[in-house]
Amino acid sequence: MRLRFGDVEVDALTRQVWRGGQEVHLSTKAFDLLTLLMERRPAVVPKPDIKKRLWPETFVSDTNLPTLIAEIRDAIGDDGRQPRFVRTVYGFGYSFVGDMVDSRIGRSDAGGWLIGPTHRVPLAPGGNVLGREGADVLALDSPTISRRHARLTLSGDTATLEDLGSKNGTYVNEVRVTSPVAVADGDVVRAGSLVFTFRLTRAGSSTQTI
Repeated sequence: MRLRFGDVEVDALTRQVWRGGQEVHLSTKAFDLLTLLMERRPAVVPKPDIKKRLWPETFVSDTNLPTLIAEIRDAIGDDGRQPRFVRTVYGFGYSFVGDMVDSRIGRSDAGGWLIGPTHRVPLAPGGNVLGREGADVLALDSPTISRRHARLTLSGDTATLEDLGSKNGTYVNEVRVTSPVAVADGDVVRAGSLVFTFRLTRAGSSTQTI
């Protein structure tokens, strides 16, 4: 999955970054740091966690991190004084604050939507993993969401929802999902404490029904 924020696209599988349609270079450690911050968004990732991820079992100086952050900001067109994407929490760590979407999905070609009070999640045709973090998930910001919570699969005019062993459960119209179930347009889907109305984009239609 390619994830997009602003005019930047990041492919965690091929380890490539594009800005304005042009590929830009990031060193191995800078790319690993960027994807770590994206996975954990919007949480602040403490410096010890970053060092453990990037340099396991190796002592490194705190000066290494600002250098990598500067490299990331230069590549993605961010400004440390007025950050749009990467925020510095002085004395503690860093966080990713940009809004991300799956770059396969534009507003006009989403196969469906989860519409909530504070979240509006576009769904691609095929499988969509809902979860708290990870480069291959549609991230939902709630402590009640498991890392990989549920999968919503769209195929034509049908949709199927399955729970992925989440701690706080997945529900359709307040019935807990214990095996894959069909989801219809207008059904209420709850993942943990987050409640959505499912909207299916009809075949041949370029807009979602809301």
